[in-house]
Amino acid sequence: MTSQTRQLFGTDGIRGVAGEFPLTTESTFLIGRALGHDLIKTKPKPRVVIGQDTRESSRWIADRVALGLSSCQVEVRSAGVITTPGVAYLARSQKFDAGVVISASHNPWTDNGIKVFSGDGFKLPDSRELAIEKEIFAILQAPGAHPEPSSKPSPSVPGEHSLRAAYIDWLAKSVAIDLSRLRVLVDCANGAAAAEAPELFRACRIQAEFICSSPDGKNINEGCGALHPTAVAKKISESNGKFDLGVTFDGDADRVLFSDAGGRVINGDMPEFVCCAPTLGTSTFWKK
Repeated sequence: MTSQTRQLFGTDGIRGVAGEFPLTTESTFLIGRALGHDLIKTKPKPRVVIGQDTRESSRWIADRVALGLSSCQVEVRSAGVITTPGVAYLARSQKFDAGVVISASHNPWTDNGIKVFSGDGFKLPDSRELAIEKEIFAILQAPGAHPEPSSKPSPSVPGEHSLRAAYIDWLAKSVAIDLSRLRVLVDCANGAAAAEAPELFRACRIQAEFICSSPDGKNINEGCGALHPTAVAKKISESNGKFDLGVTFDGDADRVLFSDAGGRVINGDMPEFVCCAPTLGTSTFWKK
């Protein structure tokens, strides 16, 4: 490995097939340990929040990463199943030193990944990812020198409801307009959104129906979610005017697509326009 080349971290953290390197039971423990070593260099008692999506492998990977962190005397708190933006928000708002997400986003259930946020809620800089990689490979050369601790942290699932509730409450309070007339069909991709979207939409008083919201560990993104936005669009077009909007999340809900009341998938420019509409003097865009 050259001094400037990362072998494990890609644009979205570490990704691979669950159970194969770098996502084996051994390597995920060592990844947590390497991250812990990196954190204690700058703070004596760092704190980390960890969250995950609904994949079958997410639970054991989260537990192994947490064990690696704990072996370095890092305090680990789990938010359980939560969206990727939720972990980023918690890292920043509750002053954690890092946030870790176990997810492979829109990939099949057999894949998984480890994404790390710094305490400001943003992705780690490349230099820190490279430093953590060097630590991982150094540990892999002498795994016996880094035994697992006998005591293990609490399981990552279900995690602390208060952490998820804090994120949902913040999202709901960010809505400053009356959405009670809005009728929405929501595709949760059988992923992380299934744990949060129903509670959030209720808090915003949105009239919502949910599909693909019963994850079983293997059905995440299966024929649904952001890679299949036409599934919601088709249901809306066949509903005879029952819905005003379709919302389609991906597996970790850091991506969302929309469809209009006619069942047409809206391209990426339109949501950006809607978000900017109040500052452009067009805040009546959604009004009937």
